[in-house]
Amino acid sequence: MELTAQWAAFICLTDDRFDRPAPGAVSPDADMLFEPVIAALTGEVPASGSTGPEWAMADLWTRTAPRMPEHWRERFIADYTDYARATGEEGVSRTEGRQLSPRQYVALRRRTITLLPMADILECTSGALMPQLSGGDSAFAELRLAAADVVGWANDLVSAEEDRRRGHANLVTVLANERSCSLAAAREEARRMHEARWREFRTLARRLMQGDGVPAKERESVRIYTTAFRDLVDASLHWLVTTGRFHPHGSPSAAMSEGPASQAVRPRVTNADIT
Repeated sequence: MELTAQWAAFICLTDDRFDRPAPGAVSPDADMLFEPVIAALTGEVPASGSTGPEWAMADLWTRTAPRMPEHWRERFIADYTDYARATGEEGVSRTEGRQLSPRQYVALRRRTITLLPMADILECTSGALMPQLSGGDSAFAELRLAAADVVGWANDLVSAEEDRRRGHANLVTVLANERSCSLAAAREEARRMHEARWREFRTLARRLMQGDGVPAKERESVRIYTTAFRDLVDASLHWLVTTGRFHPHGSPSAAMSEGPASQAVRPRVTNADIT
């Protein structure tokens, strides 16, 4: 639990340096920030005197990597590196004022949401390692992409107003620009997209948990992994509407009481059909 929380804090705080810099501060250059952080994943010792996040990464990695097999370490490095690159691409897009299409935005958003690196960490801390299936991992790949969309779009629905104020692209604002419609109409379309994607994710998870198409000898490990992964998605959605993170006054009750948080996120956690 402690290691999970520390990884979550590190990933969120590092991400916030781009999306929510402190008052008076500017977002850092992604390459400058992430280069030493990713180097720490390969065993490079951070520079003496540095106070950057690479020291936190080095500490977390030395307490995590030795517990996991090589294929997991390679996957985590690939997922975190892809997140870092996507964050850089997002920063360039903001700086240059690019108008992304919904398709372009969705492809980028699923890489910047940080869900996949965090899901990798959960494999370590929960003991639910993603099985290496004899028939390939395409089902897990589909599940992971659906989950990234579900959490990313839910985040966008809850943070739409703040992102609009900051001038950041968001699923809602991208749809409004593409459709030449109001934010209210775009938010409703985003809510429908989220609803459909969430149901796709739950269907994929349910099939894996039931062992559909999974060899008998691998069904238990698939069930354990998929259950933990599904719980991470549910926890992420619950967190969005209970922390007040995107409410101006940080009020959880206000964050849940109205708007897209209650309409598009909270019901996903409490519906009877999620098991």
